[in-house]
Amino acid sequence: MDRFFITVGGTGVVATIRGKESGPVVLFRADMDALPYSTQDGGVVAIHACGHDSHCAMLLAAVPQFKEIVKRGTLKVVFQPGEENLTGALAMIEAGVGDDVDIAIAGHIRATQDLAAGKLCAQINHVACTTHIVTIEGQPVHASRPHQGINPVDVAANMIVALNGMRIDPNESWSIKATRIQSEPGATNTIAAWTKVMLDLRAETNSGLAEMVAKLESIAKHTAEAYGTTAKVELIEECPASEYDVEMVALVKETIAEEFGVENVVDACGGGGEDFHFFKTKKPSTKTAYFGIGVGATPGLHDRNMTLEEKYLPNGTKMWEALAKKLLG
Repeated sequence: MDRFFITVGGTGVVATIRGKESGPVVLFRADMDALPYSTQDGGVVAIHACGHDSHCAMLLAAVPQFKEIVKRGTLKVVFQPGEENLTGALAMIEAGVGDDVDIAIAGHIRATQDLAAGKLCAQINHVACTTHIVTIEGQPVHASRPHQGINPVDVAANMIVALNGMRIDPNESWSIKATRIQSEPGATNTIAAWTKVMLDLRAETNSGLAEMVAKLESIAKHTAEAYGTTAKVELIEECPASEYDVEMVALVKETIAEEFGVENVVDACGGGGEDFHFFKTKKPSTKTAYFGIGVGATPGLHDRNMTLEEKYLPNGTKMWEALAKKLLG
């Protein structure tokens, strides 16, 4: 067995533990970045308001046991940066971390409204999401002669109305909303040269999101054309929806029941978007699972005042050790 820690993908850290017998390559991942929040004096402070510090603590606490547990195959213990801006997993994948991985598993704490303290869920259902910016070109003129120009604010308003009328399969959950509108700075009695609309798109499935993006591009293009101008649609960031392996999810559920009792098993819980799923989309043969840990987190994730009950963190460590035994022991 040989073990080593290396930095990967910028500030990411990977520990590799090899057993003496042949077996699968398994990746256990904890994200480790914090969130930026403004201070009263105009500064910015980093706060672990999504529990990433606890994820690192739970997985790191299991590492000394892994060296005794791993008898076959290879275990990659991954501490990943940049989950919040959806760049960390891609950076580690680009560095080759996922090239030989057969199974990838992650864990995340949950807020109390999602999962009660002491309970664990077998899969966290993440949605596919994107952020887009639509830049609409205007034709500046004096506001007293609007007919001589093109008002990009009007185009943006009508585009947003059209986007809010978008329809995809009602059996899937999805949403699209404008989150910011910006126009060229200047006099209020002058038509702006441009307007930018920031959009957040989310869908239950990757195919659903792809359909939404195609409709966004069509609506933006044709709305602008109706006003005699153009609109450029730019993708700013994205994350894929969860596509778990049925066998791995069943293994996680079985492990929760064995370690904590069937009364503490929750089949599934919800939870926003996640860049972990790039490990699946970039290498589809990878079997994935993602479990949730109830730690009494309140008032909610991404709240700057989020707190959790540390007494539940050993549950996460125990879960990692049990999964390692099943997969590599």
